[in-house]
Amino acid sequence: MSTGYVELHAASAFSFLRGASLPEQLTEAAADCGLPALAVLDRDGVFAAPRVYAAAREKGIRPLVGAEITMEDGSVVPLLVENRTGYQNLCRLISDAKLEAPPTDLAPTGQPPGVDPHARKRPCFASWTALAARSEGLIALTGDEDGPLLRGWQRAGEAGAAAALAKLTAAFGPD
Repeated sequence: MSTGYVELHAASAFSFLRGASLPEQLTEAAADCGLPALAVLDRDGVFAAPRVYAAAREKGIRPLVGAEITMEDGSVVPLLVENRTGYQNLCRLISDAKLEAPPTDLAPTGQPPGVDPHARKRPCFASWTALAARSEGLIALTGDEDGPLLRGWQRAGEAGAAAALAKLTAAFGPD
């Protein structure tokens, strides 16, 4: 039995304090539910990708690669890889962001506004300019409670959400 649903934003145990299941467990659950594909997007890295890829191939489902990228404003943009260029751009974006110094407007905790000060790992702090420069071959999702649209809405209502959408559109185009 195959459903039309595809999980596009699962987090594995490699996303510390966000996901609890190992990549193989997520893939097993997706196969048991009859999903045709599964995307695991870990925070600021493609940590689970090799294990999801191998397990999904064994189960006959399509593995989708991606990551959640923490932006300089504290929002998180989920990205899916569309092709080889997208994978290269995602890996370069993560690498470059991890090498960047933290933003200068950090809170006393050393984190940008809205980032959990108890997080075990330092987020990437990717800039919107860097994201736009590396957007080819990537598909952006609007995100969850940490996504730019909801965070924009919570901060400034409709105008804040529109501003966040404008950033995503500038980076990825209207689609």
